[in-house]
Amino acid sequence: MIKGTLTELDLGELLKALEAAKRSAIVTVKAREGWGRIHLNIGRMVYARTEPGPHLGEYLVRLGYVSLKEVQDLVLLQRNENPGTPLGQLALSRKMITEQDLREALFYQVIEAIATMLGWKEGTFVAEGADENASQVPLPHTLETRAAVLEAARRLDEWHRGSVEPDEVLVLAGDPTRHSLPREAWQLLEIADGAHRARSLAVEAGLSEEHAFHLLYELKSRGLLRPATVAPEDPLVLIWAESSLVRRLLFVLLERERFRTLIAPDAQGALRMIERKRPSAVLIEGDQLPERVRQVRASAAGKYVPLWVVSEQPPRGLWVRSQRVQHIRKPFEEADVLEALAPLRRSI
Repeated sequence: MIKGTLTELDLGELLKALEAAKRSAIVTVKAREGWGRIHLNIGRMVYARTEPGPHLGEYLVRLGYVSLKEVQDLVLLQRNENPGTPLGQLALSRKMITEQDLREALFYQVIEAIATMLGWKEGTFVAEGADENASQVPLPHTLETRAAVLEAARRLDEWHRGSVEPDEVLVLAGDPTRHSLPREAWQLLEIADGAHRARSLAVEAGLSEEHAFHLLYELKSRGLLRPATVAPEDPLVLIWAESSLVRRLLFVLLERERFRTLIAPDAQGALRMIERKRPSAVLIEGDQLPERVRQVRASAAGKYVPLWVVSEQPPRGLWVRSQRVQHIRKPFEEADVLEALAPLRRSI
């Protein structure tokens, strides 16, 4: 086992040293911004993720390989019938995706996770021998650790060179055919319509937010994009969910449909966001739903805000009517969520 702080030892150097020694290890990183975990097999990178941060299921949805409902069904199947079986392997075995689909989704997620962790300047890490029974999502072809670290560091350097604000709305301003642009930049140009915010563009294009924000900054710097004259008034929705997968799937769905989103980290964060940001609606998922609803209704800003609980069964009891609670069934489908929130559009 190796322990240390990020100020004592650079995370990238640690990963490259483990690769050189052909070690199989799980590296856990904890920082003020969140936590992350990296799996190495005989020195090669197998998987990485951060919390907060995107899941594999989220990227499969972002890239259009599976639906929201299919990802949730896979998670239930994994939990109830196939504990320990990787989500990607379940999707492959059911021919929902191809190996190339899985490889692409995992690559995007791993590079984003490593870049995020490389950006954490203060925190601790623990590298310990890999548990053979640990659940992890393997790449069809593992990544060379050094190459993954270098690519992640390159992207992190790009992000630091400039980015747009998440809520900035951009519209086409110049002729992009006169420029040599990467494929991801063309994806963003195709959907930069003066209505989507930068965060919505990132989700729609299937890119990490930081990467999309930097590409939009570069396109803006070249005069190919400019700020829209009139920004749309998109409804603001607070997501207070216990399940990290539910949080991320709702985030993807709502941002893609031009809702602004806030993700609450905990009860205190949710109540603070309701008071300061005054969302148009609140979505709640998890245990102790009655108590969570009462907390929202007890706040001045949350007394009359439209509120939905996301649960497998409709909530029951006198509190449901008295607290004016609506229901979205879980696993949820895209159409169900959008139909429930449709009144928010009409109220603007």
